[in-house]
Amino acid sequence: MTATAQDLLKKINYIEADVEIHKQILFSIPSADKAAIEDTIRLIAAKKKEIEDLREEIRAVDPEEYQRIVELEDVIREFKALAATRNFTSIVGKNVDEPCALRLKEAPPLPCLVKACDSGGAWTVITLDGQLRHFDAAAVDEQPPAAA
Repeated sequence: MTATAQDLLKKINYIEADVEIHKQILFSIPSADKAAIEDTIRLIAAKKKEIEDLREEIRAVDPEEYQRIVELEDVIREFKALAATRNFTSIVGKNVDEPCALRLKEAPPLPCLVKACDSGGAWTVITLDGQLRHFDAAAVDEQPPAAA
């Protein structure tokens, strides 16, 4: 990924965090304060437009990275849809200083961005290359972390 694409992604992350804060603000505004609600909605819309503009910049400066981002967003949407229908009892995501891998019985550990175990012991992972993969409990050599 080029430095420019990384910089643009950082900007997008900051703006997305700002949007989330403004959504919380929006929910805290009394319903009678229509002007404040409208101002906050306009601000959120402007920030979303800014995100779309930055995404277009990424597409222009690094089309391959843009395509990887789009593919990863698609698999994340697929994972979220799956999470809505499955009873995941554990979801672990990769952090900056912490690796994430699923230990398999008959293969080397599978590095991943996210691993989730459902109530039946089956695992679903998002691999580092953005694939959604599923494993039966019999293929996995680990147990989900205990609930805190």
